[in-house]
Amino acid sequence: MSHSAAPPPPPPPAVRQRPFPELHEGASATERFIAEVVEPQYGQLRQWTSTMPHAELLQRAARRKRMTIKKITESNQLFFLSGVVVGGMDGVITSLVSHQARRVSRSKAMTKRYLDAAEVPTPKGRAINPTDFARAVKYMKSLGKQVTVKPSSGRAGKGITVDVTRESQLRAAWQSAMAARSATSESRYLIVVEEYTPGLDVRAYVVGSQVVAAVARIPLYVVGDGVSSVGRLVDAELARRSTNEHLRPRQPRVDDAFLAPVGLTRQSVLPMGQMRFLTQIADTTRGGGLAVDVFGALSDEVKDLAVDGLWAIPGLGAAAVDLLVPDLSSAEGAVVLDVNPYANLTQFHYPAYGEPRKVNDAIMDEILERASR
Repeated sequence: MSHSAAPPPPPPPAVRQRPFPELHEGASATERFIAEVVEPQYGQLRQWTSTMPHAELLQRAARRKRMTIKKITESNQLFFLSGVVVGGMDGVITSLVSHQARRVSRSKAMTKRYLDAAEVPTPKGRAINPTDFARAVKYMKSLGKQVTVKPSSGRAGKGITVDVTRESQLRAAWQSAMAARSATSESRYLIVVEEYTPGLDVRAYVVGSQVVAAVARIPLYVVGDGVSSVGRLVDAELARRSTNEHLRPRQPRVDDAFLAPVGLTRQSVLPMGQMRFLTQIADTTRGGGLAVDVFGALSDEVKDLAVDGLWAIPGLGAAAVDLLVPDLSSAEGAVVLDVNPYANLTQFHYPAYGEPRKVNDAIMDEILERASR
């Protein structure tokens, strides 16, 4: 008795492929980085299921170095080795940061003056009193190009507006910078207007004379497929991140008000392959920005520039140095934007893509090295 062959199984349902971003002529360094580095590893998002906050990372590293930690107050600890004080923590920073360095780094305007004095490349800019908007307009016109507006004492990327070209934009940026002023700032409140410098947003962490970690920070973005709304695309992206313990609490609520500054709504439909940023800057705290490890790709020239940025501020032994870099393989056209000893270490330990870097161990090694001198 013959048996006929079983019919072939039905083909699997068609799976919509993620569209690849199409780069236009004159694409920015960030758009190129996303297309060349991030999108090819889109399916390799790190799945951090257990993370530690900044302070615990430092304390854990201290214990690994056989230090004893003694709590002085809620925010102050001392580190002992063999019964001798070798360092400590005050809030989120360690004893590698002098009082002078703390005062300077609290003000972007003052940091810029120190960078200028040390001849470290930094965008030309001026700190202006919030009541002197007319002076800001005049200064923007004197630069004759796009400007960036930001609060001198702001933190976590709040109140920063980039690529401002018109007086109406400057007024809106001015109000945003005013609203973001730091309530704890000890410096006179000023607003910084500076040349807008295009480039990839790179945060390098420098300890002593070495860059020990570096991440590129990219804004929340979507890639159009010609069919799905921006709302649907971004909801899918945020859902993808929900299993990552580091990313999950740092995602924004993306409604029409969130999208308004970039000229989109949740109902907008983007053409196939069109990449659009949903925020003006790469806000990795609450704005959906991602940190991508680039330590291995950073040229020695760019690392040297980051170290120069740290050394421009006396008494600063460890800090994040924020740069805008046209190309990771060269320091040509790169500038230092800010030097921040208060930067959170978790973005280096738990990047969205790439290898984790143990900044905490490097900091503790430097503390021990200085104590032994």
